Order: sequence, then structure tokens, then C-alpha cells
Amino acid sequence: MTASPFVSFDKLAHLALFTLISLSWMVGLRKQSRFGYLREHFFPLVITAGIFYGIALELMQGALFVDRYADWKDALADALGVLLGALIFLALYGKIAFQNTSRRSLPGQLVERFLP
Repeated sequence: MTASPFVSFDKLAHLALFTLISLSWMVGLRKQSRFGYLREHFFPLVITAGIFYGIALELMQGALFVDRYADWKDALADALGVLLGALIFLALYGKIAFQNTSRRSLPGQLVERFLP
């Protein structure tokens, strides 16, 4: 097992893919109307699920494949990608994303406070 540098093509690929995954999940869950709870709480759910998904993939990679290993740097790049996706979502949709949602939810409160 060789140490991989933190800034490499592999880490940038992890970051980019998890940015797109989290952004897609957020847009999809916010636009759907069948499941009210998911529509109401999509923001923390996507962040939590995305981070756990990245960690689970790394753990499975280390446990199930002979020539592969789990890398905490990949999991960190995945988590940063999820957070970057959330920031891009807020930049693109802003307050519009949280209209008709509960004002008690943390994302709703943060948007009300910090976005114009």
C-alpha cells in the first residue's frame, strides 16, 4: 500500500463525483412532491447520507476486494464533495429552495439569516 498525495487526479475525481451526486440528490428531493418529509428535510438528509455513502464505499472497497484498499483521504474527498455540492445548491437556488418549508429546520433558519 503506497501513500497517495491528497491532491491528485483520484482525489479530484472523488470530489467532483460526490459534488454532482449531492447536487443531483438535492435538486431531485426538493422537486419531488410525493414524500413530504424528504422534501421538507432534504438538505441535512443529503449531507448525512452522502457522507455515510462515501465512507461505506471506502470500507466495502477495503473489505471486499483483494487488490484494493480503503483510503481515508478518498472518504474525506467524498465528504468535501458532498459539502461543495450543498454550497453550489445554495448558490444556485438560495431562498427559493427553502420556500414552503418549515422555518424551524436548521437549513431554513440559516438561509433566512445569511442569504439576502
